[in-house]
Amino acid sequence: MDRIALAVNRLYEKYPYPSLPIRNEQDLVGKLHSNTMANILETAELNVSDLSGKDVLDAGCGTGEKACYYSYHGANVSAIDLSNASLKTGQELADKFNLDVDFQRCDIADFNPAHQFDHIFCLGVLHHTSDPYMRFRKLAGLCKPGGTITVGLYNTYGRFRHRLRRMKIRRKVGNSVEKRMDYVESSIFGRKFKSAHEKAFVADKFAHPYESYHSVGEVLGWFDKNDISFTGAYPQTGKGKLSAFITQLKWIKTRKGFFIISGRKNPLPK
Repeated sequence: MDRIALAVNRLYEKYPYPSLPIRNEQDLVGKLHSNTMANILETAELNVSDLSGKDVLDAGCGTGEKACYYSYHGANVSAIDLSNASLKTGQELADKFNLDVDFQRCDIADFNPAHQFDHIFCLGVLHHTSDPYMRFRKLAGLCKPGGTITVGLYNTYGRFRHRLRRMKIRRKVGNSVEKRMDYVESSIFGRKFKSAHEKAFVADKFAHPYESYHSVGEVLGWFDKNDISFTGAYPQTGKGKLSAFITQLKWIKTRKGFFIISGRKNPLPK
């Protein structure tokens, strides 16, 4: 692992993310979680029924809630992450619901499976790596022609105000993860954190050692370089780089700091 990966992994070993409170089957596939997943799938022009029998990769799976959701709906799921603590939590969740998910500890850059995937999801991961585009290109090579790839990234514009807030916290308490956690607990929340999920949320949002920021236009450029056609985004951005740029400027005010964007890998010429 490089320097950035080591720092990021230290955070997630202590605060596995997102550590959602999945207590029962309803928590996994009920309305709240399924609405979130429907928004993700819609960007790739997919319904949950489209997952059945498909090979799915969850790249940077965290604590495995999404990987288990895909498996519950019949997908053949591979899930990779660098954090042992996150993978352990994910495996426990899969075991709880008798789901078959192939969890592996691996960096995206080093992942070399024996087959390609119908659908690849990489949500909230690339912006915590030293070379987001290199890893995107690796994932694009693992996608079957006609398959889809979905990434979720921090937005250059929508994340701006939060970046200022992170800078303020860093000026006050420095780079220590624990000092940042203590500051947020006392000065922002004004109370003790209530759950593992809340701690993971705060660590990821306020104490993270490294994050980068990306525009829709940049990712559309990634798509073009890898023969991938845009299918959709959440929040919706409209088609084309100009429309996306105008929409993103509005995200500064509405604080939409995270966006999901999908594309379909063009079929091989006959």
